[in-house]
This record gives sequence, structure tokens and C-alpha cells, in this order.
Amino acid sequence: MPKFLRWSAYGLRTKGLIVVALPLVPIAVFWLAVVFAIIQRGRPVNTETRTLYVQAGLARVFSDLLDADGGARNYLLTESNASLRRYLAAVERLPANIATLDNAVIDPELRESLATLKRMVDDELTVLHRLSGGAAPTLASLGEGAVLNRSTANLEQIRTLSLTMERRQLAVASAQSNERQRTRTVYFFGFLAASVLCAGGGVVAAVVLARGVSRRAAALASNADRLARGLPPEPLPVGEDEIGLVDARLRAAARLLRRRDVELRERTAQLETANRELEAFSYSVSHDLRAPLRAIDGFSEALELDCAGDLSEPARDSLRRVRAAAGRMSKLIDELLNLSRLSRIELKRTPVDLAASAAAIAADLARRTPERRVDVQVAPGLTAEADPELVQIALQNLIDNAWKYTGKTECPRIEIGVSPNGAGRVFHVRDNGAGFDMTQSARLFGAFQRLHHPRDFEGTGIGLAIVQRIIARHGGRIWAEGAVNAGATFYFTLEPDGAS
Repeated sequence: MPKFLRWSAYGLRTKGLIVVALPLVPIAVFWLAVVFAIIQRGRPVNTETRTLYVQAGLARVFSDLLDADGGARNYLLTESNASLRRYLAAVERLPANIATLDNAVIDPELRESLATLKRMVDDELTVLHRLSGGAAPTLASLGEGAVLNRSTANLEQIRTLSLTMERRQLAVASAQSNERQRTRTVYFFGFLAASVLCAGGGVVAAVVLARGVSRRAAALASNADRLARGLPPEPLPVGEDEIGLVDARLRAAARLLRRRDVELRERTAQLETANRELEAFSYSVSHDLRAPLRAIDGFSEALELDCAGDLSEPARDSLRRVRAAAGRMSKLIDELLNLSRLSRIELKRTPVDLAASAAAIAADLARRTPERRVDVQVAPGLTAEADPELVQIALQNLIDNAWKYTGKTECPRIEIGVSPNGAGRVFHVRDNGAGFDMTQSARLFGAFQRLHHPRDFEGTGIGLAIVQRIIARHGGRIWAEGAVNAGATFYFTLEPDGAS
């Protein structure tokens, strides 16, 4: 079947237009025809006008003949010039009136009667010409009385023929009028039947469209639910409209999702393997590496205590360095373990009072270093939806850094608040300490990346990497601004960009 004959090949908009057009077009045509008929009824129909012209023409011709006859007869009796002028005027009008009548008559039978009438009028004019004193060779043998009788007979015949022609014209007009009325009636009921039929067809098409659309839309919704549950979509009723297009795209998306699901399962398996290996490594680091460090630190301490009198000051200093290195190594192992655990800790968002946490961390730092006087300003009302434990670790590292890098500043100051120039809720930790070179800012959040020499500021280089990992787990981001000996500001968010 050709495509244009298949209902399923049309789009929903085209189907809707068809449904609307089926009843409206014939109904509109029907009422236009009705209006046209009403307008035409108020106008003279051509046949009726022609009948009036025929009737008027016959009347004028007969009237002219009567005027000519009366003038000729009076002139015959009185030889009055007025009667002669009356006769001549009537004769002059006759050709124009006969021409008008000739134009009005179109019926074949009437055309034959009109030809007979013209001959009668010519004969009557010949008779009247004789009565008015003119020459008439064909009537030379007749006396005046016979000529008058012939004129009277001619006029009677013309009157009778005129009445016959008039009745014939009326009959023709009536027949044509009846024919027009019958045609109008046929058209009226034809258009009415077509309108009813098309309206019914439109209703049927609308029902078919509604049922087809609702049935296929319900099937499409069911397929979407099946896809959400991980089940393959069921076949959809045939159609090439927008629903069919959505179904095709939905099936393509289902195939893509199935491929992605397989890939995800493979990557999940790989990730689980990597996590098991990482846990094994963490266990090894936690136990196998710590044991030698404890041995190094223990034996060094024993050697320092047992042989204190036999060791020179350089030897004792070397032992102290060995123990300090073992301590730094142990601390570094702790930091690495903390960094590795961050990716495995389950994130639980709850309302967190960042202001209270920051104030508690600053107070703890002040107790541990009572010799320092640091002006710590915490903005009130700092709250967020985040994991309390992870945010506590992030704040601890950021404030520890600010506390550490203001150690050589005369009037150290640390500020924890919300950045006034950030989009959304952008928190910051700002200090007036040593700062850093912005050209080296890309190294800030890398593990073991330090921008200051350990002799100036001790540390493992893991803290900011931990902070960056925690912020990333929350879907946020962290960045920093600073200048050498002019302090640093660390900005961070705890929600993805654009989240309300």
C-alpha cells in the first residue's frame, strides 16, 4: 500500500489536521452554498429577467402597432398632420423594440413564433402605409374598406400570437425555475448528507486517533517503566509518528544502557579487585611497615639510653635524627592510610554546623600551643548539608595549615567564613601567613607536593590532597589564591555547581 494511504505513516499533527478537516471542510462548503443561494435568491434570475424583457417587448411592439394604426386611420379620415406624425413616430420606434425583443427571445419555439410575428408586423406596416396615403403595389387591387379590415385582422393575429409567445415564455421560465429549485434541493441535501457523513468520519477518526495515541502512549510509558527496572521494552503497536520516533529512540537508549550496564559491571568488578588489592596494601603498610619502624625507633631509644655514657654528642644527635625520621615515616604512613580510606568511606549528608566545628578546632590548637596568640574569626551561621566526619577532617587540615603558616607572622589572623564574591555557598579559610607563589598553585593539592622547605614549615604534603579528596566526594570543588608573604585563601564548596 502506498505510504500516503497508510494512517500509521502520518504524524500526530497531520492526523489531528485530518480529524479537524474531515467534518469542517464539507460543513464550510455546505454553509457557503447556503449563503450563496440566499444571496442569489435576492437577485433577479436571468430567466425571470428575460421573461420580463419578452413581455415588455411584446407589449411595446403591439402598443406601437396600435399607435401606428390609430394615426393612420385618423389621417385617412381627417388628413390631420398630427395623426400623421403619430403614425410616423410609432413606425420609427418599432425597429428598436423589435430588436430588443429579438435579443430577449432564446427559446427555439419562441424564435419561430418571433419570425412569424416579424412577418405579420411587416404586413401590417404595408397596410398602414397604404392607409396613410403611401404606395402599396401588393394592395393596389383592394379598396379602403378591405385594407381596413386587413389591418384589423393583422392586429388581432399579432395580439393572439403575442399572448401565445408570452404564455410560452412564462412556461419556459417556470420550467427553468423548477429545475433550479430541484437542483438547489439536491445540492442542499447532498451537502447536508456529505457534512453529516464527514462529521461522522471525523468523529470516527478522532476516536481512532485518541485510542491509537492513548494505547501507544500507555505502551511507551510501560516500556519506560520496564527500562527503569532493567527489563527490555515490549513491542509497540506499529506507527511512524512522533510516538514511534520516541519509541525508536527509547529502544536505542535501552540498547546503549545495556551496553553501559555491561561495561559498568566490568568496571565495578575491576574496582572491587583494585579495592581488595588496596586493602591488602593498606594492611601491609599498617602492619608490615610499622613493625620495622617500631624496631628502629625502639633499638635507637635503647641504644641512646643504655650507651649514653659511651656515645659522643654527634652519635647521640644521629640517634635522635634516626628516631625523628622514624616518627615522620610513621606519621606519613598514617596520612597515606587516611588518604586511601577516604574513597571507601560511605558519604552521609546531614546538617553540619561548620562554625561550631571551626571554633572547636581553633580552640584545640590554642590549647596545644599556648605560647601563640592567633586572632581567629569565625563567621556565625556557617551551615551545610555534608558528611560531618569528612568535613571535620577537611576543616582540621585547612585550619591546621593556616595555623602553621602564620607561625612566623607578627600578628597572625585566621578567618573562616563565606566568600562574598562566590556563586552559591562558597566557604573560605583565609590567613595572613607565608602565602605561596600563584604560579605553583597547580601543585597545591597533589600528594607529597610542598611549596615550602621542611626546615621552614614541617609537614607531610598530604593534608591538602586529603581536603581535595573530601571536597570531590561531596561533588564540590576547591581552589586557592595567595601571594608570597601576603597570606592565602582557600575557597571550597560542598555541592555540585548549579545545585540549589
